Amino acid sequence: MKHILPIIVVCTFCTLSLFSQNPRETAAYYVAQGDVQLQMSNVQRAIEQYNLAIATDPSSAEAYMKRAKIYAVLGQNGEALKDYNMAININPNSAIFYDARARIKTLITDYSGAKDDIESAIKLDPANNLFLEHRTELHLSESDFSNALNNINYLIAQNPGNDDYVLKKAFIEFQMKESDSAQFHINSFLSRHPTSVIGSNLKALILVEAEKIDTALNLLSATIKQKPDIVLSYLIRSSIYTKNGQSDAALKDLNKAIELNSTCAYAYFNRAVIQNELGNKTAAERDFTFYLGLDSTDMDALLNRGFTRKLLGDFTQATNDYKRVLEANPQNVQAINALANIKVLYGYYSEAIVDYTSAINLNDSDASIWFNRGITRILNHSVAEGCSDLSKSKLLGAKQAQEFIDSFCF
Repeated sequence: MKHILPIIVVCTFCTLSLFSQNPRETAAYYVAQGDVQLQMSNVQRAIEQYNLAIATDPSSAEAYMKRAKIYAVLGQNGEALKDYNMAININPNSAIFYDARARIKTLITDYSGAKDDIESAIKLDPANNLFLEHRTELHLSESDFSNALNNINYLIAQNPGNDDYVLKKAFIEFQMKESDSAQFHINSFLSRHPTSVIGSNLKALILVEAEKIDTALNLLSATIKQKPDIVLSYLIRSSIYTKNGQSDAALKDLNKAIELNSTCAYAYFNRAVIQNELGNKTAAERDFTFYLGLDSTDMDALLNRGFTRKLLGDFTQATNDYKRVLEANPQNVQAINALANIKVLYGYYSEAIVDYTSAINLNDSDASIWFNRGITRILNHSVAEGCSDLSKSKLLGAKQAQEFIDSFCF
């Protein structure tokens, strides 16, 4: 018992000494503890330590930055952006802060804000190649291939031995459909890195663009034989098989991709599309559903699942899918049209006509919508108006319109 009291006194003194320090020193201690927790993968505890650092010293830009990084990894982009804003307000001369915020803004598609931030980062540290690379990626995100190419050319000039930049140049030229130049640069890269899987995959895509389908397939088959556990190779070969009308071969590759990576969303989506085309509606619905479980924000997949469910006769679930698409984008013409089609099946002709009209107001060049409204108006006993719509759909290219005009319009 006599030994316990001194220990308590010492521990109490240690605690009191910690909190009697300068707030910045105490905040630095909490930041360090947060770093330790992060290294141990204790993410929530790391956040708690950074919270304590900020509460102790609200001017700790480092604490805001590190908490922002965690939020970004967790996909909480709004919270990450708030923290980066605070860090930059505290220290507006940190190029790293601007670069990090630019990447968050890119993720939320605030490309204008991202451009401003990356330019600020480069202005503060013009020799930092990483910032220049990020600017290139930003241009690619916007499909601004010309500026992306200018950036990569500058990086190559500054770093002539960096083959990663040569590979990226080939990719940009592929995006620009400059096949000859892209082939030259990818061949240059592969001459020095002949076993590069990503290089071979890109070359295959470039060959497809140049309409050398068989050569591309042979290259991918050789690449897969060399390294059979790379998901991307199967995905690319499956896309070429699909383009070449070889659905069975494409499905086989997608099955293999999913076997290698059961959370590969892209593989499920593509497999669903092929299953749909082959008439395997139940399998297609299952794949679309699994895909949406991995990426619930993809409205195209939701729309496709709705189409599939309608074909399966599950009109209630199809309606729910279309409504979810419209909640995200009330002006999605395909969803409006699809929802109207289901209303027609239930006999709600007047409501369907209102929807078709909304779709036409958004896109008056889609022959199928004019055709759908025309048939529905005829079903709703407005034959003259329906025939007018059918005539319009015929002018826009609806081949089936003439048959109905002959049957209903006099």
